[in-house]
Amino acid sequence: MIRLPAPALVRRRAGSPRSSSERQIVFIVSSPQRSSLSEQLLLFGRNFFKHPRMLGSLIPSSRFLVNHVLREVEWDRARVFLEYGPGVGTFTTEILRRMRPDAVLVALETNQDFVRFLGRKLRDERLHVVHGSAADADVALARLKLGHADYIISGIPYTTMPPQLREAILRKTRDVLDPDGAFLVYQFTRAVLPHLQQVFGSVQEEFEPLNVMPARLFYCRHHVGHSNAEGNGGPANGSGRQVSLQPVAPDRTASARSPRLSG
Repeated sequence: MIRLPAPALVRRRAGSPRSSSERQIVFIVSSPQRSSLSEQLLLFGRNFFKHPRMLGSLIPSSRFLVNHVLREVEWDRARVFLEYGPGVGTFTTEILRRMRPDAVLVALETNQDFVRFLGRKLRDERLHVVHGSAADADVALARLKLGHADYIISGIPYTTMPPQLREAILRKTRDVLDPDGAFLVYQFTRAVLPHLQQVFGSVQEEFEPLNVMPARLFYCRHHVGHSNAEGNGGPANGSGRQVSLQPVAPDRTASARSPRLSG
């Protein structure tokens, strides 16, 4: 909002009304950035009320969560990214900004509203938005003549989906993940942890308290011993911890609700 002063100052008696020339003139200026943000929030909020168990929040992921998850990525070597549930593109936009000019990002989204929005909002030849399920990740990569993914980023609700679908997605993810790659998961609870442990050889857990709501992060790999952690070989923020590396039975006392944080 830009406020312009009155064109001229006119001496007037106390209590007398202002003339039209003395009144302050106010212009509302709308920027493309503000309009885009408003559209994102409106679309995200509308879909929250339509699919609350799929989104779990009225607002997209915060910059704190995005930065925390993405600092695990080795940007210089990564060429193929896969994203499950991009939503309004909060993670998508930042991945595109950071990744190499010759890298590729494949975003799998089941919500047609989000697919249409991303198609309008993000015009980048490195991005391929696919209307489909994470269970078909191998098909999406094959159609683009891509091999394994170096990084897979996901906030979809693993503990509220049917068990058969969850197992299919996690095992398919393991199959398409590069041997030196990482599966980066963000959730509201730790309920997904035992399911990840059953499939991946290494699962590192971290926590982001500044997101609304606070989020749990899980970095999954085929084997132990590899972590970017901003190039120092250890946890990115000193608070990460390696959890059990052997398959364990699912924790049935854990919260059954792990809503998606997408976009």
